[in-house]
Amino acid sequence: MIWSLFFVLIFKFLHVSTIQMEWNTSDVKLISIPHNGSRKRGIQMTTNLELFIVFVKLGMTLVFLRAFIKSKRRSALLLSLGWLTSATLPARIPSFYGIQIAPILMGVATSFTLLGILLLVEEETGRRSPLAMHVTLPIIPAAYGTLEATMSRSCANTYAVSGALLLIGGVVLIEFLSRYYHERAKLFGMVIVISGMASMVYPLIYFNGFISDDMVVYSAALLAVLTAYAYYELIYSRRFLAVDKIRSEDGLSKVDIPAGVRIMSLKELKEVSPRLKGFPVLAFLRGIEPGEGWITYWIRSIDGPNTIPPTSLYKITQLTSQYFHEMRAVGKQGIVIVEAPEFLRLYNDLRGVLKMLSALRDMALLFNGTLIIVTEKDVWKKEEWSLLTRTLQ
Repeated sequence: MIWSLFFVLIFKFLHVSTIQMEWNTSDVKLISIPHNGSRKRGIQMTTNLELFIVFVKLGMTLVFLRAFIKSKRRSALLLSLGWLTSATLPARIPSFYGIQIAPILMGVATSFTLLGILLLVEEETGRRSPLAMHVTLPIIPAAYGTLEATMSRSCANTYAVSGALLLIGGVVLIEFLSRYYHERAKLFGMVIVISGMASMVYPLIYFNGFISDDMVVYSAALLAVLTAYAYYELIYSRRFLAVDKIRSEDGLSKVDIPAGVRIMSLKELKEVSPRLKGFPVLAFLRGIEPGEGWITYWIRSIDGPNTIPPTSLYKITQLTSQYFHEMRAVGKQGIVIVEAPEFLRLYNDLRGVLKMLSALRDMALLFNGTLIIVTEKDVWKKEEWSLLTRTLQ
């Protein structure tokens, strides 16, 4: 897919460095900005170039749509729709009965992007955001763009509102996804933050003459290159596309363990283990013997192969999320075993352990998988056992 990235970068540079939108007119017009920075000597973009830009943006939409087809992740679909909606912005868009179309499309494109970020966070963390966020966050830029289109001849306020929301979305993305995508998430989030800030201040500083045309063109071109690169790096990462599948679909044995969350004693697990032979169970163990074919991590306070320190609860959450994504990619039910959560309790406060187990529970339900917690009732205080069972219900 290197050709796709090159295609995106060339288009972005051409688009940003050759056109600017004339806002305060009855129609949305595009003027060509020669590389000497003289806005007055600009000429109207030809129809062929407009069609070329639209074609390239639609081609870029297909690149991200392909990521959706490969990964089956709705976040990729929504980000693709964001690019698709913005594909008409480079073209000369007339008003319709006095209503400007550009701010509407701009707001809708931002809405798709924000909803894509929200779903991406949910897919990785296994936690569903409040319904209010799903309703209000994506609707605000689209609604504001529609309102401005009917009441004003300018896109400036839509740029500002969309930029502010993108800034928030970028910060949220960095906070929640850095543990999963590391530097890719930080780059992706920072580019969105910078894009949001640029969108907020651009109407003010450019149309009031605080920066030159050349500064706008070169800064926008650099930001466009970074944006395309950041999108491509994250969406076409091996983790996002689940390329590193555990095994081929034909190689996975079938198990009859029901989906859901179960608390088992060590004796009960030994009775169930033969049914899990040869299946790639993800197991976080303290002392029991792993079954054949299990993917095992040892929870220990000393370093060693495939060990996780008991204080690194986030690693258990991260590995579980990646495992469920990969199992879904091959169409199989994921099974996760966590042994001795009481040992984790010794190194962490109870609230932290319960939050981690709650996240695992949510992921198991979200991916129609199975979570097995191996512990004994008598090792917990009565109040702690009550909290544990309620958390895993």
